[in-house]
Parts: sequence; structure tokens; C-alpha cells
Amino acid sequence: MATRERRIFSQLEGKADAIVLANATDPSLDLTFFYATGITSGLFEGCFAIVTPRRVEVLSSELEELSARQAGVRTTIFENRKERDRLLSRRLKGFRRIGVNAQELTVSNYKLIRKCAKGARLVDVSDRLAAARRVKDEEEITKIKRACDIASKTAVKIPELVEAGMSETMAAAEVNYQMMRYGASGPAFATNASYGPATAEPHYVPGTRKLRRGQLALFDFGATHRRYVSDVTRTFVSGRPGGRQRRLYEVVLEAQEAALDTIRDGVRGRRVDSAARRVIDSTEFKGKFIHSTGHGIGLSVHDPGIISSQRDMVLKENMVLTVEPGAYIKGFGGVRIEDDVLVTKNGCKVLTKAPKEFISI
Repeated sequence: MATRERRIFSQLEGKADAIVLANATDPSLDLTFFYATGITSGLFEGCFAIVTPRRVEVLSSELEELSARQAGVRTTIFENRKERDRLLSRRLKGFRRIGVNAQELTVSNYKLIRKCAKGARLVDVSDRLAAARRVKDEEEITKIKRACDIASKTAVKIPELVEAGMSETMAAAEVNYQMMRYGASGPAFATNASYGPATAEPHYVPGTRKLRRGQLALFDFGATHRRYVSDVTRTFVSGRPGGRQRRLYEVVLEAQEAALDTIRDGVRGRRVDSAARRVIDSTEFKGKFIHSTGHGIGLSVHDPGIISSQRDMVLKENMVLTVEPGAYIKGFGGVRIEDDVLVTKNGCKVLTKAPKEFISI
């Protein structure tokens, strides 16, 4: 973690002399604050991190002192906002250009930083911070692997946890409970359990719908481990699958395999997306793949980085991304198969190990 400030400043190209990362109140918390500091617990509402090329310092309330000290980051405690503002002014004195993460900064915190920085110029470095976070270090990869292991084990258990007649909300609760039994601190995001026609809605919110025999059942979920997350999707069928269901599943699986075979260091994300999309669009399901092929994961389930036809990102070794092609037919249902992968020099390593056969529950 001690090298992250150097990684951040290697991306800045002289744009700033220091960076201020600011948290408002939950959920307006800047995840780059936790990236730069290495802090794995606590909220740190109303707290700041000051990053320079040689060190990181946290200005924290007493409420979060233990979490900051346990992370081993330099920490200064304030008793109230007035003292915090004085400390921030003191720490920013002498800097001419101060970087801020504009994409995560509230208006009130921007005004406070501008006031405390006095004559310094504030520079938006959010794109450079995202670039630093896209490539994971060894510590981050270890945490993500653990989150992936928890989600994989949970996916294996789904056929035992879910049965015909169970509601979507109950199924989501069972998945969340199982992840925490395996060691997650909580779900990475609101678990999606959807049945039948609802599986055709990628960002579905579970409801009271009950699983019936012959329906598709889609589960999109992830685990959190020491702030880092996983993101997995598996699609099942209740009872025996119909011919169209099986065909849809086989096409999506083939699309995912094509994308996985394309990934390696130096490949453009647009090429990976195209590999998956070409498979689906060559079948009767043309045009039914309605989202990007993947996105970054790390501190967030949508960490910086994307595999998309719209953005031509170059993949780099040690990026961690999802690969999740899907096809969705309104009124019938959808299939999505999602895994988390680590980009390597000559390919990729799939971190989520749950089976990908079309399993009946």
C-alpha cells in the first residue's frame, strides 16, 4: 500500500503537487480515499486524505481513529469541524496546484477545499486517479481473489438453496446469507434474483414473484471482503429446460468463451466486446445483447475500466474485469453468464470457479 501514492503521481504528469480526497456522508464516499489510504473499515464521513508523492495523511474524527491507526496510515485526529478546517488549511499551505477527484466531490466539499487552499489552483485529476486504480497491485488482487472464492462457493450452493415456490426476495436473502457464512462482510451490491420473464431485465430488483417449474432463474451477486468485491452471474432453470432456453444458454456461453479467449495484455477492449457480440449476433438472437461485455471490479463493483464497443480501452496486465455477455428476450427471459478475470501477459485467469453447465434447480 505504501507505493500507491507513487503510482498515483506517476499518472499525473505534473498536473498537481498534492491531491485532496474528501468524503461527505454515506453514500457520498470517495472510494479513492480508501484506495490511497489502504483503510479497510469505517466510513470516514467528513474526513480528508492528503496525498503527496511521498506520503498520505488522513484527517479523521475520533469516531474513525482506530480504523485509521490499524491501517498504518499517518493520521491526525480532529475534535470538531472548525479544528478540521484549520488542519486542512495548514496542510495545504504552500501548494500551487491541488488535485481533486471531481467525479466524487460534493459541491460543499469543493467549496471547503477551495477556501482552505487559498490561492492554489484546483485541478480535476479524476481521470488520472481512475487510471491508477485500473491496474491492481498484489494486495488488491489477493483481496479480490478471496471475494471471488466466496461468491464461487455460493454459486455452487444455489441449486440446494433455491426451489420451485420460493420468492425472488427469499432467494436473494439465501444467497446473501450463504456469502456471509463463507466469510463475506456483506454483499457487494443488491443481489439480483429473477425468474421467468424478469430474467430479461439486466438490472432487475427482486420482488414477490415465485419460481415456477420450467422458468429460467438468474442470480447476479457478489461478495465483499475487506472492501474489495466480486461480481458473478449464473443462470439456471427450474426443472427440465426447453429447447429455446437451452439454445439461448449455449449461445451466451459460447460468446463468453470467445471473449475470454481474446483477453490478454495489450488487447483493446473493443476487440473483446466484438468477439462476444459477433457470436450472439450470428444467431437468431441478434441484437439481444444490450449491454457492454464487462467492467472493472475492485473497491467498487463498477471500478474504473470497461470492455465495450463504445470505449476502446487497452487491457493491461493485472487489470481485473468482469466478462458477462447476455441475451434477453422480452416476455420470455434472458441468460447472462458472468465471471471475474485477471488480465495476464498472455491471456487471463478466471477468478470465479463456479460451474457453467446449464444446471436445473
